[in-house]
Amino acid sequence: MRTRVTLTFVWLILVVLAVAGPLQAREPQSRVYLPAGSVDATALIGPPPAVGSIKFAQEMTVVLWLQRTRMPEQIAFVRETLDVERFAPLVTVPLVGVDGIALNQTIDGVIDEVRADYDLLKGQYDMPRPYQVNDAVHPVTDPRPVASYPSGHAIRAIVYARLLSEIFPEQRKVLMELARQIGYGRVIAGVHYPTDILAGTKLGHAYADVIVEQAAFKRAVKRIRGTLPPSRDSAEGH
Repeated sequence: MRTRVTLTFVWLILVVLAVAGPLQAREPQSRVYLPAGSVDATALIGPPPAVGSIKFAQEMTVVLWLQRTRMPEQIAFVRETLDVERFAPLVTVPLVGVDGIALNQTIDGVIDEVRADYDLLKGQYDMPRPYQVNDAVHPVTDPRPVASYPSGHAIRAIVYARLLSEIFPEQRKVLMELARQIGYGRVIAGVHYPTDILAGTKLGHAYADVIVEQAAFKRAVKRIRGTLPPSRDSAEGH
């Protein structure tokens, strides 16, 4: 009986390795919106202030001051979920004229690639969150144990706003303003330092600069707007 269980266990491991290996090998090639290495994030944002440094103390002072002065409406704002729906009220009218399914699929695909890139960066710097350093900081959003620098929320907010601006250019100003508020709201929430937001904003724009120039994204925008010509195969089928 033990031999059968052992053989079954070994077989399962071999199956997992056989499946995981090709997936890991394909991951860099699977990026169609943000090619691996297209943004030198380390050179772009540099390291965060060292814990205990004068600059870090200044950052913590800002976090604590915002905690003392934050208003109920600010707390409600920072507790809202960050996804593409967060920006929907700003594009309600033009949203009716586009392919909503294609829009969501495209942006979800982009965000997955962006997140994969900045998660590695967070692990590299491994900066503790404000509430992990100072017990006087009381976060008002769900505290996550992942590293603080750079802010993933700030990055994603900028990317969301930039991509939506490509589809709804007339709403660019209000989209970007909301993205800015979302980023700095993370400091008000007590889960990030100002430097996290500055770095995240800079990185979000760098990611977006690359993404909007990719052929896959340009093609997706045409599909979302309904201006993508039918493929030769589909045309011949009719």
